[in-house]
Amino acid sequence: MRISDLSGNAVLVKLNGKDLFFDPGTIFTSYGLLPWGETGVQALKLDKDGGTWVDIPYPDSSVSQIVRRADLKISSQGSLEGKLTITYSGHEAAWRRFVERDEDLNQRKKFLEDDVQASIPATAEIELTNKPDWTSSAPSLFAEFNLKVPSWVSGAGRRALLPVGLFSLSEKHTCDHPTRVHPLYFSWKFQKLDDLRIDLPPEWPVAILPKAQNTQTDLVGYTLSFESDKDALRLTRTLKSDVIYLQPDQYETLHRFYQAVRTADEQQIVLQPAGTSTAN
Repeated sequence: MRISDLSGNAVLVKLNGKDLFFDPGTIFTSYGLLPWGETGVQALKLDKDGGTWVDIPYPDSSVSQIVRRADLKISSQGSLEGKLTITYSGHEAAWRRFVERDEDLNQRKKFLEDDVQASIPATAEIELTNKPDWTSSAPSLFAEFNLKVPSWVSGAGRRALLPVGLFSLSEKHTCDHPTRVHPLYFSWKFQKLDDLRIDLPPEWPVAILPKAQNTQTDLVGYTLSFESDKDALRLTRTLKSDVIYLQPDQYETLHRFYQAVRTADEQQIVLQPAGTSTAN
């Protein structure tokens, strides 16, 4: 390590026996969160003897989350529409505030709407309906939307098919190549949590639910579960990644994981409109 490589300053505070790092001069950085460039690196801790090298730890994946909650319904034409709320936290909130810091409200609105569209594997109608707090250093950034995905439900004979991967586009091409030559780098540890409640059309009960999924490794995890009654369906999906840097010889495990995620997200729920039978 060389002194010339020390390009930033942070404050170390010992609280209840634990070291906490702060950078009060950086905008949009919440309590206990350093800018990403100062995270997971070595630092020179100054003391009366000249200083010692310390490792600044990475925050847990639960610090930087995208939590999507939706209250939706299926129209008679097969559209999926309703209210969507998204809470960005940790680095997910900080970088969005930072990149949009010089933009006006219209551009910020478009930025968040495009961000939602980038997660949906179909053309959607998205409208931001609230005014997120763009200027604070609060841990979270909260956004509300009106959402409509035309023709999300398709017909197959006398059945209706409802895809489960509403917010799965980001994972469709993640680690999809079978081999890798160069190391793999992720910006930070993160989690995505989706909680969808879908009201079903009258007399359109669920005929077949896909199997629940639970895939866990030391670095990544994925779950998918369902609950249903005659009037509504609830879908819960979680994706956790504790990967920062991965060598090519470790890539195969991550490739298999995301293959399993894609397979699970491509499942469909079978709805049975009144007057038909599962034998048709």
